[in-house]
Formats: sequence, C-alpha cells, structure tokens
Amino acid sequence: MGDSIKFWKDLYSHPNLDEWWKARNPRNFADKVGNNTATMVVGGLFDAEDCFGAWRMYEAFEKKGKNDNKLVMGPWYHGQWASADGSFLGNIRFDANTAQWYQNHIEIPYFNFHLKGKGDISKQAEATIFFSGANQWKELPQWPPADKQDKPIYLQENGKLSWDKPVVKTSFSEYISDPFKPVPYTEDVHLDRTVAYMTDDQRFASRRTDVLSFQTDVLTEDMTLAGTVIADLLTSISSTDADFVVKLIDVFPDNFNYTDNSQVAGRQGIGGYTMNGYQMLVRGEIMRGKFRNSFETPVAFKPNKIEKVKFELPDVAHTFKKGHRLMIQIQSSWFPLSDRNPQKFVNIYEANESDFQKATIRIHHDAVNSSNIILPVIK
Repeated sequence: MGDSIKFWKDLYSHPNLDEWWKARNPRNFADKVGNNTATMVVGGLFDAEDCFGAWRMYEAFEKKGKNDNKLVMGPWYHGQWASADGSFLGNIRFDANTAQWYQNHIEIPYFNFHLKGKGDISKQAEATIFFSGANQWKELPQWPPADKQDKPIYLQENGKLSWDKPVVKTSFSEYISDPFKPVPYTEDVHLDRTVAYMTDDQRFASRRTDVLSFQTDVLTEDMTLAGTVIADLLTSISSTDADFVVKLIDVFPDNFNYTDNSQVAGRQGIGGYTMNGYQMLVRGEIMRGKFRNSFETPVAFKPNKIEKVKFELPDVAHTFKKGHRLMIQIQSSWFPLSDRNPQKFVNIYEANESDFQKATIRIHHDAVNSSNIILPVIK
C-alpha cells in the first residue's frame, strides 16, 4: 500500500479485533486509576466524534475502579460543554444555555474543590444527565437509572411498531442495497462532516427505497428512555456480507413549531420556525454483519439463510413526548460515516471494485423470527 501514514498502515494491518486494538482501549485499564484520583466523565448526547466513549468509560470506572467517579452528559456535540452556548444543536432547541449551566453548577465547583480545596460538592449527583425531548437536567444516584426496564418493541407489517409480538406465520420487509448508491448520512451536501447531523431530519432517508421505516402510533403519554438501546434483528441476505444501520428517531407532530425568537442556526428574530413532521435522529449505530458473532473472528453469511444480528447502540437519554411518534429506520449503508461494504465476504481494506455488488436484504418480523428493538424504558 502506498500510503505514507504509519498509523493508517497499522489500521490496515489489523482489520479485526486483536491484541493491537485491545492495548489501545482505555477501558481495559480503568483499574489503574488511583483510589484517591477523582474522575468526572463528561460527554455529549450528540457527540459525533465519540458518542460511545463517555458512557462506556464511566461504566468501566464503576466496574473496575475504586475512585470517586461521576458522569455528566449534556445535549452537546464534541466539546460543546466548553462553548459559550449550549441552547441548540442544528434545528433542535434545548430551552436553556446548557453549556453555561454545566460550567457554573458542575465544572467550576468541581475543580475549585479538587484543585483549590474550596467549596462543597457533596451534593453533586453521581450522574447528571440532560434528557432531550423533555429538555430537563436530571440528577440521578446511578446510571442507568434503577427503575429502567428493557422492553422489546417489535417490527410489524406495513411499517408498524408495537409492544406486541407478531403472530403472523411469515412476514418480512426487504430492500436492495447498492454500494454504488449508498445512503448518505445527511440530506445536504457538505465539504466537511457536520456536528449537527446527530439530530438531523431523517425524512430524506424515509423517502428512499433502500431504507425501511417502522413507527408507532401517536403516543398518548410521554415515554422516557434511559440507557442502552439494543437492536435484535432477524435477517436474511442474498450475499455473504452486509452492514446494518439502525436509527432511533423522534417524529414530531404535524403542527409543531418553535415560536420564540432565539438564535438557532441563524434564525434569530424571525419569530421561530416550523418543525412539522420533523424526524429527529436521536441515536444511530452501524454493525458490520460479518462481526455479528465476534469482533475477533468474522463469519460470512449463508445467502438467504435467516440469521440473528444483535448489537448495542450507545446510550440514550430522551423523552418522546405525548403527540410524537417513535420511529426505527434500518438501512445498509451510512456514507461516508462508514466505508462501503462490498456485500461480499472479503477483507474490505483489500477489496477490488469488482467485489462490490448489490444485495437483497430482508428483515423478518413474524411469530418465529421477531425482529425487535430493546428499549430502556423508565417506568
């Protein structure tokens, strides 16, 4: 390979999880932090650089460390906690300057206490989490909350989502995934990746024939999720490999408006703006199918055989408000956030153009093969 960047060559040489990767995983060394070293893990609900790391690093400290450890998660892109304004991200508003609130109420008191010996932080919560949708900070004694219940919501015929398991004998939805026409991560064309795509409107994807959309009826009461979302798919594909992207989406009502004059994405002084039917991305994650059983040992699919693809999405803290809908989208590319899968079982780093092929992807939702999404529901 002609690339001169040594780190890229290292990546190229380790396509699967091995000791090289494990040595670079900080979670494996959480027990090395001294007992007297206080830690506060701070991250963003919509951190495009690392939506996974803060949640799981906190978890590793809790499992392996013996030090004082706290978690703070706000509705931020990467680094927005240190910005002058945390009142919005993209088109989504949070009703207050969340970054300033964190700086004044959490960060400054924390460092004053630990670095200067001033003040009292005994009342700072174990986990201070902002719940988007509800736009509220919650101070919790643990994460995830003790009253979380993992409940499967089932994919159904005709694009429906229901808490009831399907009863039909045979049922599936399918699409054709073409790596030469991948699903983009956002509707707009950008020179660089945006920080706001993590809350972008997904209606552009809903209109594509290579994206499946399933949604609930209009919610009759608020529904709050707090914790890890798990995709549990039963799938059959016509090829030997494919990617699976699962997106959790908040569908706004058809009469939803932001009505104040606050500045959001350059919209100051126009009396708010319409968000009718907006499909807000709450969380999305991709799983390369060949790693469905193990990241160490990839395995090819057997064409047209039904197989399980089960994987975790990073944690969420979000309230789907009464009058909204919950939507799940499934697709097999997310370009260019993830490189295109040839949809042939090969080392993708070494794939040739001739290896790239279309694949028919089926997501099954019947009584035996009941694809579902496991949601961390708060009672």
